Amino acid sequence: MNKIKDSTRLPTQLLWGATFIIILLLATQTVYFYFNTQSRYQHQLGLLREKMIEEQHSRLESELADARYMIDQMFAEASELLERQTSSQTQQALTLMNTLYQRYHQQLSEAEMKAMLIESLRDIRFFDGRGYFFIDDMDGTLLLLPTDPQQEGTSAMGYRDDNRHAIMQGLIQAVSNPQRAGFSHYRWYAPGNDTVMRDKVAHVRVFEPYNWIVGTGDYFYRFENELKPQIYNFIRNIHFGRTGYIALLHRDGRLLASGATPDREGLNYLKDPDPLIRQGALQVIETAREGGGLLSYDWYQAGKEGPSLRLSMVEPIRNRSWILVAGIYHDEMNELFSSQERELNNEIQKDRLHQMVALSIIGLLALLITWTYSRWLKTRFKHYEDDITRQNNELQEVADSLKLNALIVESAYEGVIVCDADNRIVQVNAAFTRITGYRSDEVLGKTPAVLSSGRHDESFYREMWHHLNTEGVWRGEVWSKRKDGVVYPEWLSITENKYSNGEVQNYIATFYDITHLKDLENRLRYLAETDPLTGLANRRTLMDCLNHDLAAQNRYQALGIALFFIDLDHFKAINDCYGHDIGDSLLIEVARRLNSCLRESDLPCRVGGDEFILIVKFETGGEGAQQLLPLCRRLLNELIKPLRLTSIDIDISCSMGIAVSEQGDDAYSLMKNADQALYRAKREGRGCACFHDEALSATVYPSPVEAETP
Repeated sequence: MNKIKDSTRLPTQLLWGATFIIILLLATQTVYFYFNTQSRYQHQLGLLREKMIEEQHSRLESELADARYMIDQMFAEASELLERQTSSQTQQALTLMNTLYQRYHQQLSEAEMKAMLIESLRDIRFFDGRGYFFIDDMDGTLLLLPTDPQQEGTSAMGYRDDNRHAIMQGLIQAVSNPQRAGFSHYRWYAPGNDTVMRDKVAHVRVFEPYNWIVGTGDYFYRFENELKPQIYNFIRNIHFGRTGYIALLHRDGRLLASGATPDREGLNYLKDPDPLIRQGALQVIETAREGGGLLSYDWYQAGKEGPSLRLSMVEPIRNRSWILVAGIYHDEMNELFSSQERELNNEIQKDRLHQMVALSIIGLLALLITWTYSRWLKTRFKHYEDDITRQNNELQEVADSLKLNALIVESAYEGVIVCDADNRIVQVNAAFTRITGYRSDEVLGKTPAVLSSGRHDESFYREMWHHLNTEGVWRGEVWSKRKDGVVYPEWLSITENKYSNGEVQNYIATFYDITHLKDLENRLRYLAETDPLTGLANRRTLMDCLNHDLAAQNRYQALGIALFFIDLDHFKAINDCYGHDIGDSLLIEVARRLNSCLRESDLPCRVGGDEFILIVKFETGGEGAQQLLPLCRRLLNELIKPLRLTSIDIDISCSMGIAVSEQGDDAYSLMKNADQALYRAKREGRGCACFHDEALSATVYPSPVEAETP
């Protein structure tokens, strides 16, 4: 009895022992997969953070570059206006001097004439009293200087500005050209201030009778003061992201413009009572002195108590005492990172779930294998087996039901966009997110232009809106762009929803992705235009290309066109002897050899059975159609090479008829001529090429040496 009891316990002991081993292995695998997944998760988080930081750096650089470009453009336009105004005034002075000279130079002595010319310009003022004319000779002597008459008659060759620029030499250099006129940039004392020099632009011309330098100039700060409000307003209006903006600082610490804190403009941050503001401003100014760059520092964020860490890109403006600062708070970057971190964590959790399911299945299979060793366990676990079967059936039914529901949803609904009368998005459905990748909160309040692919021009949208406004509905195919940048085709239907008074209340658009239809269309076009066996063009493509080439030749006297009819000799015998599979392989090899002998501008075609047609273009000058003889031999030599297929050596040859197009030929006559030439080649014993052209009446045979090459 004890032995019987022991023998009955053995299967149970074996089952429990195997179960313990399986559980131990599964636990080991689970721990390994967990730590491996965790390590991969941490690595991907690091890569994600690095990528986000790089994107923010690029974003700040782009915003700063755009702002700097606009400021440079404003100053460049002001400089051009100043140059035009000074040039106009100088031209008026030259016109006055030339008029006086033409009228009085024969009546007055040279000294009297010069005095009259100088005095005629002395009292003229413009540019709100700042502008005046000056006259110098080519030796650097001051002849007219209304602001300091005592210097007249003295040399100005030693005058230099605070940048050590020689002023008189610059004026002389400006007129040392064939036009005898030009601009000179230097610095000089502004009216009312004899201690500080300002940037000045002077335009000078040569008064030819006495070789004088006559000119005038104005100070750039006059335009700069007018430009500053425009530049400040431009800076205030720059915002990006949720917390991103650009500020303009003076090198002395004054805030000139800021879209986030316009109420603090004019304050000097270096003198602010708050040490955090002073420290942040000092770091920005020191970074600008070093040429600019990235900087992180604590700063106050609107709507929050206490300081927040801010990432900024600092860049000094060349030739100005201004500093551009584009920044974004780390809170916003952390929010973006947290969102992407959650998505990544969800993916990791799914991977872990899949791994657990896989390990569970493996464990069940191992238990089932152990169970087969003990037949008496079948009865004991019968009920357990029935429960598993029932649960699996229920799960399968649920899975089938869910799959059916998902299939119905996927195939039944389309993406929907609802816009207001101003074409601003007010509502989208779940299919919109599935198709475009945009969540609803990312597009609400924006126009559908966020989906624009750039493939449609203004005329397309103008016609679409015209049709929509007149008919109340528009349907058509458009190209849109998903959130990830992928461009795809869609079928779009837009309908106007109007109030009872006729005013537009909403625009309702429904759309669905038709990428698969486009792929099918391209596949059908390929099947319609090519031979399915060899991949060569078929008869339809042949006729289209031949008609097009002949029309171009007749209209523009383009390249000459030759039509090659090629027929494989005794191909039916090869098919009958070796079977159609060998015959098909032979046709494919012939197509490959034809392609290897032709240029990209030539077109090989298979029009049926063992018949091939080639369209070959050639230069009409020089040797003319004689150029085709080497090609004929090359084709014959290539096609008569023996072919080895499945240990079978097959000797092949071909007959070839060539017709060269004449002015006014059509496709039918050219093909008829080539067919007649092919018939003549067969009559002359096959394995050769004949031309329909009387000038090329000789029959072409393959080269004896190359023909024997296997």
